Amino acid sequence: MSKISGILLAAGKSSRFGPDKLLYELTIAGIRQPLIQHTLSAWISALDTLSVVIRTDTPLLRQTIQNVAEFHNTEINVIECQTATLGMGHSLSAAIAANVNADGWVIGLADMPLIPRSVLTQVHQNLILGADITAPYFEHRRGHPVGFKACYKDELLALKGDSGAKKLLERDIEKIHKIKTDYQGVLADIDYVNDVSMIERFSKS
Repeated sequence: MSKISGILLAAGKSSRFGPDKLLYELTIAGIRQPLIQHTLSAWISALDTLSVVIRTDTPLLRQTIQNVAEFHNTEINVIECQTATLGMGHSLSAAIAANVNADGWVIGLADMPLIPRSVLTQVHQNLILGADITAPYFEHRRGHPVGFKACYKDELLALKGDSGAKKLLERDIEKIHKIKTDYQGVLADIDYVNDVSMIERFSKS
């Protein structure tokens, strides 16, 4: 049976937001809690194996993630990336290295709390069924998360800088198995404090 690992990137600096946005409390589906807890809920329910990449200077974020794992009686592999401040590519390559024996990876961003379990499950399933790359699309726009098969292992391990896997996705766009969705949450992330109210409105629609 294929082993697909979930990877959640949570090592950003929140420079445009101000305070650590992943610990910022917002209300989704009537539940008020830190952003990271909202995001983790769907990932924990959809994937058997999950790693979260954080910076080395965020002990409170690490503790919050561990508390969520204990509450759900599951394990979350927290990866402290020493070079996270150099860009997303470094965080992603560190996560791949920590899950190097997986048959594929479902890769997402921790500041996107509205990705539904159904989309995560479909990305996971598409990898098991043989897709090299797979991702959800809302109105012809690619969203998150993105699934990569193990054939991309070496290229993902070599990532540096802040572009993540964007160049790989642009180069191999014709290989992407598209998941059409009517749910705009696959595009909705939080960069600024003003985005919080937008996310809360989306969650009610």
